[in-house]
Amino acid sequence: MNEVLLMSIKTKYVKQIFAGIKKFEFRRKSIGDKNCNKKIYIYSSGVDKAIVGYILVDKILKGDVNYIIEETKCSDYQDITKYFDGCNECYALHINEFHEFLGPIKLDCIKYKYEKFVIPQFYRYIKCQEPIYAELENRKLKKNI
Repeated sequence: MNEVLLMSIKTKYVKQIFAGIKKFEFRRKSIGDKNCNKKIYIYSSGVDKAIVGYILVDKILKGDVNYIIEETKCSDYQDITKYFDGCNECYALHINEFHEFLGPIKLDCIKYKYEKFVIPQFYRYIKCQEPIYAELENRKLKKNI
């Protein structure tokens, strides 16, 4: 089945990903190994309110918060422990590649063109039959420097 993942990430973290600073995306739920090495489109959920590009994840780390912090060499210890509070299993998605769209697809434009489109709280799949699928797949990208 042809489908792609759409993941919501806060704008400040999206900016860090596209700047090449943020190498791991932390999650309380697994996206499954089947999504490794496939496009994961990014909805920037803060100020941007837009689908801004995609990432490729090559591996997913799974373990308790201490394992995740140690393996990712995360310096935001307080933020990560707060985010994972109450989680027995934590996930860190290693971002192998990132690609930013030449122009974002703003939420108001998405809602205008695709009335029933739902932005995910965490993530959701977009099936190839959905009208936005082709728009995402054909979107022009910024050149990575």
